[in-house]
Amino acid sequence: MKDKKVSRFGIKTSRGKKKNVKPLERFSPKKKEKENLSWREDLARHRAHIAKCVLIFVGVLILATAFFYIRYITRVYTSYDVYSSVDYQVVTGAKVEALKDRFVIYGNDGAKCVDAKGETVWNITYEMQNPMINIDDDVVGIADYNGSVIYMMNRESVLGEINTGMPIRLFRVSAKGLAIAALDDGQKTPIYIYNTENKMIAYFNTTMRNSGFPIAMAISDAGYLVGISYLYADETSYKTNIAFYNFSEVGQNKTDNLVSGNTYANAVVPHIQFVGNSKAVAIADNRLMVYSGDEIPTSSGEVLVQEEIVSAFFGEEYVALVHNNAGEEGKYRIDIYNGNGKCEDTIYYNEEYTDMFFHDGRIIVYGTEHCYVHNVGGIDKYQGELGPGVLGIIPTNVSNRFVVITNSAIETIELK
Repeated sequence: MKDKKVSRFGIKTSRGKKKNVKPLERFSPKKKEKENLSWREDLARHRAHIAKCVLIFVGVLILATAFFYIRYITRVYTSYDVYSSVDYQVVTGAKVEALKDRFVIYGNDGAKCVDAKGETVWNITYEMQNPMINIDDDVVGIADYNGSVIYMMNRESVLGEINTGMPIRLFRVSAKGLAIAALDDGQKTPIYIYNTENKMIAYFNTTMRNSGFPIAMAISDAGYLVGISYLYADETSYKTNIAFYNFSEVGQNKTDNLVSGNTYANAVVPHIQFVGNSKAVAIADNRLMVYSGDEIPTSSGEVLVQEEIVSAFFGEEYVALVHNNAGEEGKYRIDIYNGNGKCEDTIYYNEEYTDMFFHDGRIIVYGTEHCYVHNVGGIDKYQGELGPGVLGIIPTNVSNRFVVITNSAIETIELK
């Protein structure tokens, strides 16, 4: 066998023989630069194509969203279909309140929570003469006027019982599961805050001579801010004192945790409510007052009202003031204010109403046989019959679908 050798290019050849080998191309900087330029141009064209596709997709998405949004806000409903229905008998004399996506049915001998299918979520029994109810978010409290027990529940279960040991004159609950109660202790009216484990969180005493009698109160969602309306009267005049208490570290160095207050001569303030996290609204017989501050609420605006306020309803963003109306527009005029005290809308309702509430930028007003749905600052969505015997309405996650409870059924209806 002949010896083999390895060339300097690493190619094995037979000794004495030459093989045609293609020499390596010499490195050319200009050619390499040209190839890189071509590659960059291809990459740029590819990126431009992708960007164009993305812009087209986003544009189509925006147009589709705008189309459906405009269709939603401009669509008007004139009738409804019953989407589903279950037989459900409500005892005569019982009252109904909405608790998120469920109903609370209560009376003198007990209360229960039912869902849209008529199934009982929880049930409690008691004996009361004048049951009072208060709801904040998904927490509900029920107590008897002059009784000494507050029953605390949410949409899922019974949370506990609070035993005050003294007659209850007034109480409110918070979404955190706290309850504030004004009690009767002879010459004093102590104010207590409890949790659902029947533990006293805070308290302070008030007297008619120093503060007045508490006629309205509110507790913030966080549970540490309290607003109370005190009515003070003597032989010649009367006034209302609005007081705010802070039970966090901010109010620890203040007497009775009192951090701010305002006095209103010749005014009765039967409503006070926290609206959002840093606003509170109070309603007098002749004005609307707004307070701002998540630690120390102070007066930030007033709206004087000429006509008598028949009733007031509160939402997370809006407040509705109802007035009698003598014009042809409707029996009632409803002025809708935002959390800053600005009137955002005015609507009219010509039927007797049971309740009204806000949901997703809408106000829903209803009576036993009639319902009115209106976009705040927009158009009427629905005006028509919804009965007979309507006791309560709750919205769903579908904008034109509602759950309605009557004396004999629970129906899910769809506006069309």
